[in-house]
Amino acid sequence: MTIALLPLAYGYLRDDLLCDRDSHSSEDRLRDTARSLGYELGTVFREPPPQNGTLPPAFVDLVHECRRAAAHAVITLRGHMSDMSVCRMVLLAVLDVRAGAVVHEV
Repeated sequence: MTIALLPLAYGYLRDDLLCDRDSHSSEDRLRDTARSLGYELGTVFREPPPQNGTLPPAFVDLVHECRRAAAHAVITLRGHMSDMSVCRMVLLAVLDVRAGAVVHEV
């Protein structure tokens, strides 16, 4: 019996945009979305505040992990890659160029 594995996706959340009670439900939402898109959700990278001047540390870890695991999908909640000192377009470009990853915002 052969079991097909789903391709891997990673999650990305900013803690400053979540309430304590939303933390687990947000990860569940990412997991459900990943499955509906045909992925298995791996680690959810969580960005602590503040996000300033440089690429956010958890985002950098996310890019490295996508490259290492050859994962080509990132799932995040709408707005979690916006309103930081590094603009959203730069973050999306880094994921695309460095990891070949596409971002799905839900």
